[in-house]
Amino acid sequence: MNVVSPAPFIQHPVINRRRILFGATALVMMAVGTGCGFFSGEQKTVEPSDTPAEDPLLPIANAARADAAIATQVANSSPTRAVQLAIIAAERTAHATALDAEIARAAGKGANSPSPVSAAALTSASAAPSTAVAPAPTVEGLRTRLQHNQSAAADLARTVPAYRAGLLGSVAAACAAELAVLL
Repeated sequence: MNVVSPAPFIQHPVINRRRILFGATALVMMAVGTGCGFFSGEQKTVEPSDTPAEDPLLPIANAARADAAIATQVANSSPTRAVQLAIIAAERTAHATALDAEIARAAGKGANSPSPVSAAALTSASAAPSTAVAPAPTVEGLRTRLQHNQSAAADLARTVPAYRAGLLGSVAAACAAELAVLL
């Protein structure tokens, strides 16, 4: 029996891992390049918006500053709870500082940048002094604010990226501890 062997001039291509990886890499790079518009001839530019969106952490930071100021005022008028209220003021100031640092980091500003202030804070600070005298802050008023701010921080933590959620969770937990232990 005569077995005919394949013609000696026909060579089968050698397929090895290196050629497969090279081909796959080329396909991926071409797909990525096409998706990014490298081959379309168009120049895509991102124009910064005239009014940047307000950072969602800004109201929480402003509330922390306000809580610290109220705790200090109540401590001055209530010497029996001055130590506990001073601790709350210090913790809420630390919260505001940490939140401001995260807001500045997300905005691309350096650590030495001035802290962000909301438009509402600027409006209230620049408003003419009113003739009505605001009632003196009380421990109950501070308790109510801390409960509200704990809830606000916890609610916002569910909607932001992981690092920010951890920061807000820490703020909410500290407010809960202040309510349970110090007030």
